[in-house]
Amino acid sequence: MAKLKTTLIATSVAAVLLAGAGVGLWIYVGRDVQTEAVDHGQDNELAIAGAKIAIENRFPEAQITFGKTFVHWDDEVPSVCGRVDVVETQDSFDGEERYVFSSGQLLIEEADGTDAVNQKWSDVCE
Repeated sequence: MAKLKTTLIATSVAAVLLAGAGVGLWIYVGRDVQTEAVDHGQDNELAIAGAKIAIENRFPEAQITFGKTFVHWDDEVPSVCGRVDVVETQDSFDGEERYVFSSGQLLIEEADGTDAVNQKWSDVCE
């Protein structure tokens, strides 16, 4: 009977310790995920600003209107995907077109072709 009591006490203590460790791990991971989300939020803003600068530099004389834009992360590499309307005097394309800015490379449908943007979009935006 004494051995059974000792076994029950030891099992109970082990269960409490494991539960405590599980809760501690859950809190740690939750904080890490929250911190990462905040960090990516600031990084998203910088990535989008970089994409806008790249587009403005590529078309310095154009009137540019940005549409929906989002950032897709592949490990630590942000890719900015979105829509932009680039209006130039010699522009024959009317309306928004898709663009992808990833690893310093900018692709825009009208200038670089729909096939190139489709390929890059499927690689980094989806």
